Amino acid sequence: MMLKSKADYKRKSEGTESITFRIGKSILDELRQDADHKLKSVNTLVNQIIKSYIIWHKPARKTGFGYFDNVLVSYIINILSDEQIIQVAEQYCKQRLKDISFMLYSENTFLSFMGGILCWIETSGFSYKYNNVDDAHTLIIKFDMGRN
Repeated sequence: MMLKSKADYKRKSEGTESITFRIGKSILDELRQDADHKLKSVNTLVNQIIKSYIIWHKPARKTGFGYFDNVLVSYIINILSDEQIIQVAEQYCKQRLKDISFMLYSENTFLSFMGGILCWIETSGFSYKYNNVDDAHTLIIKFDMGRN
């Protein structure tokens, strides 16, 4: 196959392909509005949606992850004592965090774990701040679901 331009070469070297979809007008209008609001192209937004599905939603569904209403989680958090919250968090971390990391990246390394956590945070829509300075990783997540 003969490449016609630098753009063709770049596209082929990155392993991208073009495909055409038919999308309902109302859905496409929503995508355009969302892309405009986020100062992104529709192409970039659709690529992010598809990547989110492949990396998070599809494997999460296979491993038993589901969606919960933030209000429900907030109610539960507010009913539990501090000790109970700590116990639940510790038990969950011991049992599930390694599985989550492996689910997302098929390897059990710190960096793959952080990549998985960041993917989950972005997919969930939580506000966060992540810094990596001199191999010191700091992640601050704002859940807005009850007590700090």
